[in-house]
Amino acid sequence: LEFRRVLFRSIGTFGSFIGFSFAFGQVLQISFAAGGQSPAQAALHAAEIAFVGPLLGSIARIYGGRVADRVGGGTVTLWAFVGMIGGDGILAITATFAGRRTTAVTMVAYVIGFVVLFVLSGIGNGAVYKMIPSIFHAASRSLEADEETRANYSRSMSGAVIGITGAIGGLGGVAINLALRSSYLIDGTATIAFWDFAVFYAMAVLVTMR
Repeated sequence: LEFRRVLFRSIGTFGSFIGFSFAFGQVLQISFAAGGQSPAQAALHAAEIAFVGPLLGSIARIYGGRVADRVGGGTVTLWAFVGMIGGDGILAITATFAGRRTTAVTMVAYVIGFVVLFVLSGIGNGAVYKMIPSIFHAASRSLEADEETRANYSRSMSGAVIGITGAIGGLGGVAINLALRSSYLIDGTATIAFWDFAVFYAMAVLVTMR
């Protein structure tokens, strides 16, 4: 059960980081183009901004692990998901009211919403990876074996699970991009996808609370 929770948290945090790393630039590029810029101008201006999100998210992972040491990984990921509902809410509300129109206000709102998601997904992901060794260290205490055997068990299981959760967690990134693609095909905007993400993060909060 604990492994499944860690896996779900990894999909929600690491998957969000991977998915939004691609989606941020795409949404910006589409928005710039909708504002009247040429494809080349839109791509250039999107690239000038989009790198900020993954950069901040990567830095935030360090602090997510540090905070998890003090208050626990479960608590950190819980509040990260709560905050991600807020960040995604900014995107969903902006997309809902803006539609296909682009203004300076909507661009600022998109940047703020994505930056919030990047920072919090980074914090949550750092906490998830910090939790895994702790879980198996605690599990090793129940083994009827000497300390060396317990330590070897903890290290080997932690390494294997980190690899598995990283691989499966990346599927969250695939889901984000598929949802955005479907949303643009159906509605011409990312509105539907953003609301779907908000529902997922609400589910993540419920799973993390249990």
